[in-house]
Amino acid sequence: MGAFLKLIFSILLNPIVLIGLGISGYIIFYYGLQNYRQLASIPYVYVALWGICLIYALVLKHEYIPNSNKVDWWATFKSSFGHLIVLMLTIVVACGAYYVSQDNWGEKLDRYARNQKVQDTLPINQQRTINQQRY
Repeated sequence: MGAFLKLIFSILLNPIVLIGLGISGYIIFYYGLQNYRQLASIPYVYVALWGICLIYALVLKHEYIPNSNKVDWWATFKSSFGHLIVLMLTIVVACGAYYVSQDNWGEKLDRYARNQKVQDTLPINQQRTINQQRY
């Protein structure tokens, strides 16, 4: 159990994950989930996210040449793309978790069950007209 908690805290305390949670909170509360798809279609958003990851990699997360104290700048530059994937995955998972938690699943299931119950008690010809009106 201790190893599992250590793994969870090491994931949650990763600076890129914290930045991703902050960005997803900003998206949820200022843009809303209805504009999420529109925001994801703008290419400048990805450039800005990659810029954040590049700054993080260049300033805080250097890759060193093995058995040396010199920074491998090319490897540091390439690691920014890995940070970008983590950042985007964090944003998608956080926004998705918020969407799932805010949706009223019980009401949707009740409405579906009531609709099915009403259709089962109607004669066949009326069920067809209801289905045709719905689609």
